[in-house]
Amino acid sequence: MVTRMPAPEPTRRSVLGAAGAGALWLAAGAPTADAAPGPATEAAEAANAVVGPGQHPGLRYWYPVPRDPGVVRTDVCVYGGTSAGVTAAVRAAQAGRSVALVVFGRHLGGLSSAGLGATDTGRIESIGGLSREFYRRLGQHYGRAEAFTFEPHVAESVFDAWVEEAGVQVFRDHRLEDVRMVGGRIHSLRTENEKVFVARMFIDASYEGDLMAAAGVSYTVGRESNATYGETLNGVQFRSGHQFQRQIDPYVVAGDPSSGLLQGISADPPGTNGEGDHRIQAFNFRICLTRAADRRPFPRPPGYDPARYELLLRYLQAGVWDAMRLNTPMPNGKTDMNNNGAVSTDNIGRNYAWPDGDYATREAIFQDHVTYQQGLLWFLANDPRVPETIRAEVNGWGLTNDEFTGTGGWSHELYIREARRMVADYVITEHDCRWTVAAPDPVALASYTMDSHNCKRVVVGGFARNEGDVQVPPAGPYGISYRAIVPARGECQNLLVACAISASHIAFGSARMEPVFMATGHAAALAADLAITAGVAVQDVHYPALRQRLRADRMVITWPPNAGVLAFDAPDELRPGAAADVTVTFVNDEVTTATGVRLELAAPAGWTVAPSTPVEAAAVEPGEEFAAIWRVTATAPSEPVALSTLEATVTYAAGGADGVSHGAAHAVAVAEPVQAPLQTAASTRAHFGQRGSRLAVLGNGADLWTGVDHYGAIFHDGAGGPSTTATVTVVSQEATDPNARAGLVFRNDLRGAGTSTGYVALVIKPENGLLLLWDADGSGTVESVLRAQLSPSPYPVHLRLAREGQRFHGSYSVDGTTWQAIGSIDLPTAAATQDVGVLSCAHVQDRLGLAVFENLSVSP
Repeated sequence: MVTRMPAPEPTRRSVLGAAGAGALWLAAGAPTADAAPGPATEAAEAANAVVGPGQHPGLRYWYPVPRDPGVVRTDVCVYGGTSAGVTAAVRAAQAGRSVALVVFGRHLGGLSSAGLGATDTGRIESIGGLSREFYRRLGQHYGRAEAFTFEPHVAESVFDAWVEEAGVQVFRDHRLEDVRMVGGRIHSLRTENEKVFVARMFIDASYEGDLMAAAGVSYTVGRESNATYGETLNGVQFRSGHQFQRQIDPYVVAGDPSSGLLQGISADPPGTNGEGDHRIQAFNFRICLTRAADRRPFPRPPGYDPARYELLLRYLQAGVWDAMRLNTPMPNGKTDMNNNGAVSTDNIGRNYAWPDGDYATREAIFQDHVTYQQGLLWFLANDPRVPETIRAEVNGWGLTNDEFTGTGGWSHELYIREARRMVADYVITEHDCRWTVAAPDPVALASYTMDSHNCKRVVVGGFARNEGDVQVPPAGPYGISYRAIVPARGECQNLLVACAISASHIAFGSARMEPVFMATGHAAALAADLAITAGVAVQDVHYPALRQRLRADRMVITWPPNAGVLAFDAPDELRPGAAADVTVTFVNDEVTTATGVRLELAAPAGWTVAPSTPVEAAAVEPGEEFAAIWRVTATAPSEPVALSTLEATVTYAAGGADGVSHGAAHAVAVAEPVQAPLQTAASTRAHFGQRGSRLAVLGNGADLWTGVDHYGAIFHDGAGGPSTTATVTVVSQEATDPNARAGLVFRNDLRGAGTSTGYVALVIKPENGLLLLWDADGSGTVESVLRAQLSPSPYPVHLRLAREGQRFHGSYSVDGTTWQAIGSIDLPTAAATQDVGVLSCAHVQDRLGLAVFENLSVSP
């Protein structure tokens, strides 16, 4: 449901005090699955002690700070020290504006410097401007062009150096108290420590949209119904991702509903699919782990209660151990651990009061998350009921000694995945993500999966069930409308919103990623500068002028990049030696006539590129187009399929400037056709090639595990029977991700991704060896695994997967002679005949990875 909050009278508004609602939350319990634990008396006394600049507050969201009265006057005031806040402040300062960056806590960078080192990039090519600059600065630290995986302290040092270099005034430990509105504009904001910030333009870069709410801007919290915007993935969603793979009894006394529910399970009704509610997706801490000898052991938190993990214990006893499996490698032997599976680090249902809660409410929720997540790791590492092998594995990890040193190696910031969302004149929805609509005024691109973590855990059919997880890729990068980062016309005239943007719950799940927030922060700063120069409200900023500034800053605002200037009409796949037409269209989005226009197309060496139409035009008027066509013929690639790039360039003169130039690129696969009787199937973008006995798959894919089933496959249709052996050599596999997968597969129907059963695969990963994966519960995705740990992973490697009735045996060989068994599994759902072949999943969606196979053999 959408709550459109009315604009207030133009007066001073009180916002988030450190009492009131927080005391109520603690007394009555959060509106969640369980009542939140109350703090001990000692903790309450400590919480009231003022923390000065020379003291460390410890692991807290909120703490009292000393008075610091005074008035700060600037052109632009940015509220929020997130990554978006930094890029907004830096870009405004680069534009020559005086800037105050008002930071709630002590650290800059938000989640980007608080443990989220495995960047949720989506399509990397869609990231530009200062957002891309951030990852390039990280790359300089590590001695490479860019770094999208990085250590927290390195990210924070980049943010700190950036604001100092730009001359931004930074005010740490300054929390919003209230705002003064005059004539539909923010005159000033006042912080808890009595500092007053007066500015001509304000940018809300907080994850929660606190300044936006204080200014009376319309917003919503929770999930809209599917009916609200005509969506399919909003509201209540029972799906297979991060879901229970076994039937787990939810009651304190198994089988006895009268005994009550286990902690972490809500008594609320499950709800109806697509129904809207007040719930938001779960929060957690992104934890930086290490196996280093000097690692810190997982702490036992105050208030630890093993009963909170009884549900996890039952899940472990049912044979599922996946809670720590999303543990992405970072530089220098560190990791970024995120939630994974049905019971993991997400504290499901314990955050509903966060968005509109006061600071005491949020502090209580923060501490509840600390207790839950630290307690979970302590439980897994120490509780004697946890299987010894799991305890040993968990104790092989620990917190780092050189990250988050003031908080014992634990991240200082909770991952606020979703809070308030502005309701403006443009609301980004699932339709934007699916390319059924497109904003005409984009200021940034988003491209990550429509991603909602679970929102509640309930009882369905007598068993525990998670609800709310959605992981559906968009059609591709899509535009963030300028109207989605400014309030609706008639509301606050000098405020831009970089994080709590105007989007539905499910679209926000895609747009909420750190690279996007840095891009919207960049765009907000440019818009603020233009609004000040023109003396207009943010709603009246001239979009063509903003677009020119964005493009000059190398922001990517159309897809493909610079599509607003240059657009390709070209095939995504070519056959060697076969000619195809490629059209490049130039659109003049300048405010003046473009003269001396010339289009050029470049292709890889050896290709034939011949123009079929003129490539020059004397003049192209504003808003008009000029197109040229080339006949292009590709040469055979080194492997049966390979990715190549066509590059287009336009040059012209406009507005007194000569040599204006724009470029655009189009990725095209060159593939030799797969020959019968082999067939292909794909549940993600994939291209296939065959050259004799050599096969290749070029594709992407988010994962091949628990609810996600993305692959490209080359196979023999129905070739597998009750007694069948398949072998293949995996020649090479591009290391798009440590968990990319390539290998053999048996399945009842390889065209039935996500639904077909009888599914078993033997795959190699770029790191840590081989996996035997299978669908034990008949869900249509693999969720069970046997491992052969090898470091480094060997290439080439020979794989063998043999079927005997409903039993499958997996083995591998490095030399093709000596075979090592990985294990054997039973698969009752295997049909009498099955598809047999090879598959590949790149474990990324922003680029394609190549897997090459040799000598696929299927024998009875």
